[in-house]
Order: sequence, then C-alpha cells, then structure tokens
Amino acid sequence: MIVRDRIAAFQRHMKRVAAKRKAPQVSPGDSGPSASAESARVSVVIPVFNAMPFLAEMLDSLQTQELDPRLFEVIAVDDGSTDASGKLLDDYASKNSHFRVIHQSNSGWPGKPRNVGTAASVAPYVFFCDADDRLGPETLRRMVDYAFENDVDVLVPKLVGANGRRVEASLFKVTEADVDRRKILGTLSLQKMIRRELLESHGIKFHEDKVRLEDGMVMARCYLLANRVSVLADYDYYFIRTRDDGSNISSERTVPEGYTWSVGEIARIIKENEPDSGLGDLMILDLYRRKCLRIYDPARFGRLGRSIRSRWVQAHADLVERFVPRGLESELSPISRQRSQLVRMRDLAGLERLADSEHLLRAVPRSASVSVGRRSAVLNFRMEPDGSFEELSLLLRSRGGGNEDRLPLEPDPQGSGGYLGVVPEALLGDYTGKIVDCFVEATANGFTGPPQRVLVNGATALPVQGDGIKGYATVHGNLSLDLR
Repeated sequence: MIVRDRIAAFQRHMKRVAAKRKAPQVSPGDSGPSASAESARVSVVIPVFNAMPFLAEMLDSLQTQELDPRLFEVIAVDDGSTDASGKLLDDYASKNSHFRVIHQSNSGWPGKPRNVGTAASVAPYVFFCDADDRLGPETLRRMVDYAFENDVDVLVPKLVGANGRRVEASLFKVTEADVDRRKILGTLSLQKMIRRELLESHGIKFHEDKVRLEDGMVMARCYLLANRVSVLADYDYYFIRTRDDGSNISSERTVPEGYTWSVGEIARIIKENEPDSGLGDLMILDLYRRKCLRIYDPARFGRLGRSIRSRWVQAHADLVERFVPRGLESELSPISRQRSQLVRMRDLAGLERLADSEHLLRAVPRSASVSVGRRSAVLNFRMEPDGSFEELSLLLRSRGGGNEDRLPLEPDPQGSGGYLGVVPEALLGDYTGKIVDCFVEATANGFTGPPQRVLVNGATALPVQGDGIKGYATVHGNLSLDLR
C-alpha cells in the first residue's frame, strides 16, 4: 500500500512537471499565468458574471488569506459581464500577482468558465468558488494543510449560510477523514476542493450549455471515483449566499423536463459508479426525495399552475420507472411515500388532494389533561389545527425500542372539542419498568400522516406518581409516561 501510494504520488509529480514545462497559451483578454502558477498548491477557480456588488467581498476574502500567496492562485473567468465585474477583476489582478483574470464572451452558464479556469491551472488541487460568496481568512491554509497531510481527493469544507441561505448543517458536525458516501451525496453544490488529477484522469468536465444541476453531476462522479473524501468541520470555511436581487442563474424559471433529466443523469452516474447496488439504490432514493418529491410540498405546489403541475408529474413518473424500484418506497417517510406512489400512477388529482390534506396530516396534538389510576391512563388531546379527520390513533412506543401499540382516539363525549385515548391496565402492563413516549397519527381524505409527538401545554396539570404511572413533560415539552 505504501509503495503504491508513493508511486502514484511520483506519477502525479511528473505530470505536474510536464504540464509546467509546456509554454502557456495566453489568449487576448487573459492576464496570463499568475506569479504563483508553478508553486501554487491550489487554484481557486471563480466563474464571474455580473456579480457586483458581492464580487468585491469574495476578492477581499481571497486577498486576505493567511496562506502564503506563493502557495495559491486565483483564476477568475469573466463570462462576458456587462456590469463593473470585469474592471474590478482587472483592478485586483493588477495589485495581486497571484491573481489571474480571463475575459471571454458570454457563454450563458457557469460550466464553460469553470472548465476554462480548470484548464488554466496546473496546481495539484482546484477549489471551486462562486463570485458572490466569501471565505474565512484561514480557509485556504487549513484546507491545503489537511489535504496534503491526509492525501485527500475531495475536501468538503464546512459551509455557513449567509443572507438566509440554508445549508445541511448535519453534514458539518465533525471532521471526517473518510466520510460515508451516501452521507456526502447530500451536498452536491460545488464549493469543494478537488484533486485536479481526479478530474483529468476521468475526463470530468462541466456541461457548457444550459444544463441544470451540472455541478451535481460533477460532484457525484468525483465522490464515487475518489479514494478519499473528507469533511472539514473545525472552522467556518465558506460563507454561501442567497442573492435577493433575482440575478442568480439558478433563479431562472425551471423547466420540469430539463430539471428532471438532470436528476436522472445524476442517478445514472450513481448507478454506474457505486459498486454496492443496494447502497446505490438508497443514494438515488435520497436524490429523488430531495430533488423531486419536494416539488409537492403544499406551499410550493400551490404556487404552480395546473399545466406545470402535470408536467412535473409526468417527468417524475418517467424517472421513477427508470430508477426507483417500487419496493424502495418503503424507505420513505409516510407523506413522501404517498407522494411517490401517486407520482408512479401519474395521479395529479391525487397529489393535489394530498397537498390540500397535509395541514391536517401534520396537525400537532397537544395534551389537554392526563389522569392515571388503577394501572390505567386517560389522555385528552386537542389537535392544531382541528378538522375532518377520518381517524386519529394514539401510538405508544417504549423508549429505546421494543413495544409499540396503537389505540383509537375518540371525540370527547363532553363536547370539549378534544379527543380521548384510554390506555387499559392490561396494555400498560406490557410497559412495566419502561418509559412510554406518546404520538398521534392522523388520517384525512384517504391519506395518513407521520406520527406526531404529543406536546404538553404549560397549563396542563400532570399527575404526580400514582399507582405506578407518572405523566411528565420531557425537556422538549413532549408527553411521556413513566412506568419504572
């Protein structure tokens, strides 16, 4: 293993030497190789199109990096900007010898400028950034040190949302030298540092026409072909922004057929490159859930015209037939599973009914009263919002797994608008010595929602220990019964 790694490292070194010996081809509009081109350990590649006023913040964050400028270069590719972005890039390059600017006519998509920037680099690593984001001052130093010390192929730095941007924070809880492949496919955005040889040896390039999720296609191949993918979570490395001026390329109207084709391309890449077919199916299911089934969230689905809804359903149904085996839907949450089943049947009317029902399916149960005695318990609930439920069920689950029981909830006969659940002595006996967590599951319009944890109102009087049963509120305000 050590000998093989040393041979591979020597081969990479010789490729870099050969690349550096080639006479650089400098085209009009190209400031030429930076002063750090041959010594850089990483090239920061930035596609730029009308990125003012945010561009200055990114360039400032690069200008003030703690890493020695001889060890990194910035390659900014101006994709025919019509604002002051091109001039600003030239100004920064004139003051920073490790900055390179390449001006080109507008291609209309980030793929071509990213390919141009990557081709202009000879550094061992390429770090893809966006022009409207920024880096922490220690970012490049920390990333370069970690990548070289740990022989990393793809390095995933901790992202921090800015200007309302949401990130998958669970991915960045701890640093991991070898991150789980299914887990890392949860982040397909391009803000990663990638070994350039990985891109070159596998011919990995970006689509240069207007293709949605082209960055996800590149990242999926990189993750699955890499020997080591690592997550760095010990620092706020990359601040990723949501622009509110509507000028992001990604803010353009999404075409259902084109977007779904792109999801299918990522699914195909996973299927062809993941050696474990079972794991590959789960990766594709995750992708389908994130990129397709979220279209049917009620608020989002409700904003769409009926003809666009129909196009989404037809496109998704074709994807499901190719990549999502019917039995795999059991891995989805209840509402996502029902959405997928309706998509598979191309049932637009059913999806509309489900969307209209979700406020009831996700209704929050709140405990109005709890009484215990003679080894039985009577629980009174209110549902928020209340509505025309076909069925409400009380679910009892022993903490840590084991017993689970379902009981019907009935309207309170006193007409309080609440619902009663009676847990008999015989059933409670099965939970002796355990803590029981309480959930309510709602059915409405033929659909069943996810089990919802019962909340305890501040005004709810919980009984003291009585006859071996104690009702109490957890630290999160949820109702549980203690039978220990």
